[in-house]
Parts: sequence; structure tokens; C-alpha cells
Amino acid sequence: MAPSGPEPYDSQSSDSWSDDPLSDREIINLARRVRRTADEELAEIEYETERAEQKRQDLTARSMQAMMEGERWLVTIGQRAVEGRVVHAGQNFTGLEDRTGNLHDVVHAAIAVIKITEVDPRQGRAPITLRPATFLARLLGLEQTREVELSGHRANWSLLGTIDLVNSEHLIFHERSGEVSIVPIDSVGYLGRTRDDQRQRRKQTHR
Repeated sequence: MAPSGPEPYDSQSSDSWSDDPLSDREIINLARRVRRTADEELAEIEYETERAEQKRQDLTARSMQAMMEGERWLVTIGQRAVEGRVVHAGQNFTGLEDRTGNLHDVVHAAIAVIKITEVDPRQGRAPITLRPATFLARLLGLEQTREVELSGHRANWSLLGTIDLVNSEHLIFHERSGEVSIVPIDSVGYLGRTRDDQRQRRKQTHR
């Protein structure tokens, strides 16, 4: 009867490691495969890191990114759609400038959808200042200064005229028609100013 126990080690077995040294070509190919695998793993890590950062972004951070990367947005607010390059990022609103130089401020809570229509890094710019930081601050800055357009996002309304007084909850609006309206600030989704009116204001300021 043959003795039991482990099989003797066969140095010639095909499963054993070979003592033959690798050729230069084999070493180069192995190094390339290792480097390629490392590059793929690094790219995957970078991709997942970027995804994680995007998931933490609020709309203010996304607006700031759009401004620096030169994005142009088409924004829908209620029955209105406005298109322009992102030029301001506030805490609760984003400013756009259209192709004719008119300015459009859209309240984040009022936005239904944003479409990125163009990306031109040459038009991108870093924010010099985040002021005004809030939509309320924007309204206060325009109080008794110039003609603006307001419209809502809960209902289809629009007013053209001047902001006479702003408090924490509502504003008093003098319409071009001569009527006076009391407008709850929470109902405002859009604020627009024309380029011509901006030029007029600059002339008056420098007199």
C-alpha cells in the first residue's frame, strides 16, 4: 500500500512559477499594462469625486460655475422664458444678460427649468463680488431709481413701472399706467431692466 501524504513538489509542473527572466519587451509591456490600469483607476476616482461635488451643489453654486465657464441659459419662469449669459450668482437668484444687453434676474424658487444653450469659456468671468447677495437686496438697490418689469411665477401677471418702496414682505409699485400696486415679494419670480434704461441712468448719475 502506497504511503499517504502530500504529493511531492514537481518543479517541472506547468502550474509552477518559471525561473526564466522576463525579456525587455515583456517588462515594457507589463509596465504599460500597469500604467494603463493605474490611469483608468485615477480617471474613475476623479470622475466620482466630480460627481460627488456636483451632488452637493445648490443652484447658487451652479450659477457661479456657469458664470465662470461662460454658459448661456434659457430659463423658464411661469409663462415667461428668458435667455442670456449668466452674469450674477446670488443666494436666491441668478442674473442673466441677453444678446442686446438687457438684464434679467430670475428667482431660484420660481424657475421651472434651465436649458444650457451655449458654453463659451472666452466669455466666462470670475465673480468680482456676490453683491447684491439676495433678491431683496436687488429690489432695494432699484428702489426709486429706474423703470423695471416684474412678473410672477404662481400666476401669469406682469407689471411695468418703478419700485417706490420695498419692505421685508412686499413692495409698492408705480405702474407706467399711473396705477399703484402692492406686490408680495414672494410672488415675484422675474425682474427685468432694459439696456436703454441703464444708459439713461448712467447719464443721470454722472451729471
